[in-house]
Amino acid sequence: MPYKFLNPHLGGHQTQDGKRKMGGGMDLGALSPGENCILGITAGMLCKLTNYPLLSWKNTVQQGLPISFNPAVVYRGLPMAVLNLGGSTGVQFASMGFFAKQLKAAGCNQEQTQMGGAFLGGLVSGIPCSLWELTMIQQQRFGGSIASVPVRVMKDFGPTGLTRAMTMTMGRECLFTLAMLGVTPAIQKGLSTGSYKMETNTALAAGALVGSFFAATVSHPMDTIKTCMQGDLEQKKYTTVTKTGQSLASEYGVAQGLFKGLSFRIVLIATTFFLVNKFKEQLVPVMYPHALTKDEKKK
Repeated sequence: MPYKFLNPHLGGHQTQDGKRKMGGGMDLGALSPGENCILGITAGMLCKLTNYPLLSWKNTVQQGLPISFNPAVVYRGLPMAVLNLGGSTGVQFASMGFFAKQLKAAGCNQEQTQMGGAFLGGLVSGIPCSLWELTMIQQQRFGGSIASVPVRVMKDFGPTGLTRAMTMTMGRECLFTLAMLGVTPAIQKGLSTGSYKMETNTALAAGALVGSFFAATVSHPMDTIKTCMQGDLEQKKYTTVTKTGQSLASEYGVAQGLFKGLSFRIVLIATTFFLVNKFKEQLVPVMYPHALTKDEKKK
């Protein structure tokens, strides 16, 4: 049978008996925050192994390059992408927890703490994420290993090569994390309580999808500029953030230029939401059987 789980990305809620549940399903109060984090990272990595071609094609379209269906080309940079997702998630959780504590100590209410912590946690995660994605994009274009690409970039372009477009990555990540860890739980809470009384799982799905699509659309121009700049380290076509944006808008138009690859990114996020949840359902009884109730263990 499928198992319900607590999604650390989207938060949970407390029932009247004080137990943490998500979607009105199985209680995972037996899991520690660390276990929930590891569960999320593991499911996320498996998800990336499944839908990586969508990310590869998104980056290709954004750079104006022809799409390839050759697996040897499509799956370039996969190990780095998997490590990036796991590493970024870990940094987001750690950073958000730190900032949330600071905001709470400063007297902020629960909503301010959640939103502010998510925003700042995403901002910090953009720093390592930028380096990891630069490595992945360079691998997708030119090949090379996880170790050799940063060394080559450092040798040919210096420290500025490794930090290229980092501000765009930080901006994208803070908006995306705000939507996933802040806005989505807020929508879920609003739909499942008050006058709506929507079933909790439905409210969660609605909140996650709305939050994800909102984050993808709002942050996509930054993602496009970042991808183009990191794919063109020699700056033959794309130089600064401002000039890259102007170049894309001038050559393709604002919509076609700054929102190139948006459809791939929306599908990527939608499939990620589905796959992460599905993998977690299967992983819970394997990784943390102590989280199952006695009745569920019998089944």
